[in-house]
Amino acid sequence: MGETSQILSMYTKDFGKVKFVAKGSRGPKSKFKGCLEPLTHLKIIFYDKRTRDLQLLSKADLLDPHLNILGNMEKTTLGMATLELVDRAVAGQESFPELFLLIVSVLNSINLEQGFVEGCFWYFESHFIGLMGYKPKWESCLDCHKSLGTTGGYFQPQSGGLLWNRCGSSHGGLVVQGETLEILFWLQKSQLSEVGSLSPTTAQKAEIRKMFDLYFRTHIEHMKSLNSLKLYYDLSNK
Repeated sequence: MGETSQILSMYTKDFGKVKFVAKGSRGPKSKFKGCLEPLTHLKIIFYDKRTRDLQLLSKADLLDPHLNILGNMEKTTLGMATLELVDRAVAGQESFPELFLLIVSVLNSINLEQGFVEGCFWYFESHFIGLMGYKPKWESCLDCHKSLGTTGGYFQPQSGGLLWNRCGSSHGGLVVQGETLEILFWLQKSQLSEVGSLSPTTAQKAEIRKMFDLYFRTHIEHMKSLNSLKLYYDLSNK
């Protein structure tokens, strides 16, 4: 689009995921200066013409720059992973206000969190799954309905839950401990402001990360590992 223009992808409250061209945004006298950084929350005006792939961005006002995310690699990679997941899972321009509000609240939480920041991303994954219509069942066996909180079980991503040890021994699947399932069940019921208090073990982190990855790969077509999340794991070394 020329040396001074940018092509941008944004998730909007009223129109869903939209791609824009911001003409002159790279120029020294740009009216968009300081507004179009990744992970910023904006109020925008654009010319909506559904017959074209790129909409023309007219105006952008900065609502929240998320200053605590900038320069913090842990928060930046987790924030980018949140938006990368949405970008890969959601197609087309379709209003989904509940998802927009979830994104806003999670990015605000990542920005302000001083505890276990990855818990904010786990919270997003837990609730995003539900909004997409694939809410899993963590607390009891899919077959016999026995509680899994103490025993754990075999994760069956295609079925949206787990099988108790005896029910799942012949089916196989990812083995998950009961304590890990208690964290996942708690994430579905907790407040976002509480997730920073989590202190999972290394084993629990590994199980939760693997479970979410398997679940999204199973239920979202052409889903691949998130580049931002891989970078987060590499940089955090945990």
